[in-house]
Amino acid sequence: MKNKILRLWAAWSAWAAATAMALLVLCGCQTTVPVTYTEPARLNMSGANRIAVDSDNPQVATSVSQKLTATRKYAVATAAELSDWKRWGEERQAMEQLARHQAQATEVSAADLAGAYSANTVRADSSYSRKILRITGVVNEINSARGRYYVRLAGAGNDSVFIYFAPSETSKMAAVDRGQTITIIGECFGRNTPDDDDIAEILRILGAGSRVNVANSTFPVDELKDYPGPVDAVIFLNTASSVQDSTSTVKEAAKDADGKTITDAEGKTVYRDVTVYERSVTVNIAYRIIRTRDSSSIGQGTKSATSAKSSNKDRSKLPSEAELVAKTIDKPLAEFISEIVPTQRSISVTLAKESENKEAKKEMSAAEKLVKEKNYPAAVAAYAKIYAQYKNFAAGYNQAVLTETTAGTAAAIVLMEALAKETGNSLARTTLTEMQRRNASNQQAAAQLSQ
Repeated sequence: MKNKILRLWAAWSAWAAATAMALLVLCGCQTTVPVTYTEPARLNMSGANRIAVDSDNPQVATSVSQKLTATRKYAVATAAELSDWKRWGEERQAMEQLARHQAQATEVSAADLAGAYSANTVRADSSYSRKILRITGVVNEINSARGRYYVRLAGAGNDSVFIYFAPSETSKMAAVDRGQTITIIGECFGRNTPDDDDIAEILRILGAGSRVNVANSTFPVDELKDYPGPVDAVIFLNTASSVQDSTSTVKEAAKDADGKTITDAEGKTVYRDVTVYERSVTVNIAYRIIRTRDSSSIGQGTKSATSAKSSNKDRSKLPSEAELVAKTIDKPLAEFISEIVPTQRSISVTLAKESENKEAKKEMSAAEKLVKEKNYPAAVAAYAKIYAQYKNFAAGYNQAVLTETTAGTAAAIVLMEALAKETGNSLARTTLTEMQRRNASNQQAAAQLSQ
């Protein structure tokens, strides 16, 4: 029985020693090296090379513009280009509204419209008044009053249809000639005066007559105008913040006028309640990104961050909202930028230590010294030499890890893959998987910047 116990103890001791050696490779006070890789942007910005940034916060606009420019793929549109796009958008919106009116408009000739009102105003109003009409007729007169253009279309006999054009149509009037047949779209007011000061003044100047009034008219849209460029996408950014103030009570040793701690009759310290004022701020950056060609959405959302609380026993010494926003805004801003621009990340990878081969351990100490001096190329060469001589896992592992730092992930994968096959070590396999993930991330980010 005693021998059996001794054998069990010896087996356990051997297992414990082996486990301890394995842990020495992975644990302990070990050296780390920085490894960088690039995460692809979350949003698909392909085809958007010139981007306008529209923000209510100059700090945000500047930071986003700088990050876009730094990629060397994206160019930031000028303020004038952004204004041109906005102007086109307003025109497009007006044209779309006109197209909807056009689709709903009732077709009628100027002669029929004027004739209907001449025959029976009440009946004509029931058919046409305050409705959108598409009217075709011959131009008898072109004139203006107080900057408002109008044309008179011939009706039956002396009856006429007076067309008062919207200001946006002024430039198009230059192409209209007397005697020309034109088609317009507008709201019919019958014999009533439209609620427009300019139009009322025109009616006063022209005097009464047998007429039908059509106000705010436009020419029909044959085709919606497409945006010609050069802006490919627009980023809208709005920053909002809110302050949270609170108070708490803490006990503090009471002091006399000389600053000495006050004690009671028993010599115990006297405490008093003190109010502590706290202030924090939450910053939200709401974003919306659209393509200019078709106004389709690239993405939208909100990035938020809350500052650490600032506290003081004097409320007046708390930082202002603006000061806290300036300290807090970097986090949500960085998160938004990573949505649209591939972002470089840095992690620390722990090097392995040799615990079995004393000669290899001595040489690896010299290699580790090179790592601490940040002489990574020399350290790679040193670990490669040690691995070639002793075939110990730690040297091969460190060679591969440092190769990612010096020569990139793809080169490191080749070494780590070979090490995993030769040794079957689980750490090598796990690290290889992580390297492959980082390499795929690098490739995807590079593809985004080349599209």
